[in-house]
Amino acid sequence: MQQLSLAEAGKLKLNLSPVNLNELIDKVCHNFKWLAEEKGIMLHHDHIPNNCSPRIDADRMTQVFVNLIGNALRHTPSGGKVEVSVQQQGDLVLIRVADTGPGIPAEKLPHIFDRFYKADASRSRSESGTGLGLSIAKGYIEAHGGVITVESQVGRGTVFLITIPVK
Repeated sequence: MQQLSLAEAGKLKLNLSPVNLNELIDKVCHNFKWLAEEKGIMLHHDHIPNNCSPRIDADRMTQVFVNLIGNALRHTPSGGKVEVSVQQQGDLVLIRVADTGPGIPAEKLPHIFDRFYKADASRSRSESGTGLGLSIAKGYIEAHGGVITVESQVGRGTVFLITIPVK
């Protein structure tokens, strides 16, 4: 929680170094392979053609991907897909985490990054966590000078888009 407060205040110290995003995302996807297989979900990482290595804090960004991919897998039903893709456009890296889950109602989207907010209050705490994961992800992305947004359509799935500068 302290790290989140520091990130929100713009005072989070980052350990920046060039990090190969393909390798970092591959490691996170590999760690979730068991859950995807157990639930019958296709988990796919679309590799960027050139091994893009922006200067990022690998530990913080790993936590961002653990939160986003973990949420996508938890909320996607059997037979669904979770896809992670990375593109570089000039001085920006665009990362997309998309799922074929139930989607998030439009009226809940403005609150999705709020602390302790749970879009589906009917889920038990153990199933959906504390409601801090997306707040933490947003704080860490913004600490990197980036932006995270969400697009969702009920019945069609959710897409989280991350844009970070290549420093």
